[in-house]
Amino acid sequence: MWERFKWLFVTGLKFKRTSYPRTRWGVRACLAALGTGLLSIGVINVKFETGYVIDTLSLADKEPSLYAMYLSAALFILGAMLIFSEWNQKLRLTARVIISAMPGVSTDFPEEMLEPSEKAFCREPVHLGVPSSIPENIEQQVRRYNAELEVDIFKRHILQDKGQKLYIGGLARIPFLVAYGAMLRNLSAEIVYFDKLHKNGSYALLSDENTEVRLKEPSLVDKLNDSGAAAIALGLSTPINLSQIPKDFQNSTIILDSEQDASRNLIKNQGNLQEMSAKVGEIIDRLSALPGCKKIHLFLSVQSALAIEIGRRYQEGTQQNWVIHNFDPSSQSYTWAIELSRSGISVYS
Repeated sequence: MWERFKWLFVTGLKFKRTSYPRTRWGVRACLAALGTGLLSIGVINVKFETGYVIDTLSLADKEPSLYAMYLSAALFILGAMLIFSEWNQKLRLTARVIISAMPGVSTDFPEEMLEPSEKAFCREPVHLGVPSSIPENIEQQVRRYNAELEVDIFKRHILQDKGQKLYIGGLARIPFLVAYGAMLRNLSAEIVYFDKLHKNGSYALLSDENTEVRLKEPSLVDKLNDSGAAAIALGLSTPINLSQIPKDFQNSTIILDSEQDASRNLIKNQGNLQEMSAKVGEIIDRLSALPGCKKIHLFLSVQSALAIEIGRRYQEGTQQNWVIHNFDPSSQSYTWAIELSRSGISVYS
């Protein structure tokens, strides 16, 4: 009930929000200052000589009022400060990123999902990934990612000069989405996710009511395989069958499902998204601490935003390298993977 009330309250505030609220009040204060100044010098003073009825209406002249002039100056300064504070705060401190690394996927940032109060102050959108016009090539995408990591693209180019907020989302293979999430793990800027809706193909922010999607208790205990690897299978968009997982991991994979039925865009609230990724991060921490653990393998069937957010949980030094596997629907199996380490990503063999 509390989550629903909170969501309704926040949504109601958004409808009341204008593009330039402080600018609007600042202009009003400046206009009020002008009116107060006119009153102080008698330009629009009106004198009423009244009996039982009004019989005289005239302009009157008087000496300027010192107190009215002080009030006028104070109102003007207040209005100017309000205008300056808003324009200074919103001066292109919001960055926009779309990840598009699949053939035929648009690289245009979905402007329509942003509020009018945000659009005027956003920086130019940035596209990450190999352009959609180029046939899919895993090695080429790996090289592109490592080049973007080498130049520290988020801190030095996308959020440079005090960037405070980042909108990010898009479409790519799950392993690359997780890898891009790992790039975000040390950012101090506020991160806002958007997802492509499966029903109508449009993009939307994760701003719906928190339905508190939760994980069931894992079906297998923590265990390493003969190679010293631990594995997690998380099926939220579609269920993951144990038979789909490579044989080397079938006896040592922790299967994670939600308490709700699997579905596309299952999580529609950013807070719920972060709670889910935190649970996955805790399990990875636990597996990494097992004696003899060398790698963590991930088999993920999740929405794009959750894949990115899970990547933010990667911690070199305290966790083993991640190996993120990609599912091929045509063969109903995981056919390739990339390995994520502190130095970047590489094709796993």
